[in-house]
Amino acid sequence: MKYDLSDIMKKAHNFCKTGKYTWSECLKKSWKMAKFSMWVKEKKEGVSTDYKAEADKKYLNQINSQLGEYKPAKRSSYDSFNAPISAYYTNNNRGRFGSCFVGD
Repeated sequence: MKYDLSDIMKKAHNFCKTGKYTWSECLKKSWKMAKFSMWVKEKKEGVSTDYKAEADKKYLNQINSQLGEYKPAKRSSYDSFNAPISAYYTNNNRGRFGSCFVGD
């Protein structure tokens, strides 16, 4: 658990610039704020990860139950198109400088 000392000193300096507090009061306030923000981050991380993990497990179980005995459809011979390459690239499809590009 590391604190951002630069940020703490900047906050203390900004408090002191207002003229309402002494330097020691400003340092105390900025340290209190830093410790509180660190405490909030720790609490937030602990809660969010547990909740997120539970939600992910619930969602995964829901998807698995919906799929059940899912089997992909079998492919038929109608799905495969076995055209020879000469159907697309014939000998007379010559472009500029003898290229065979047909625009696909």
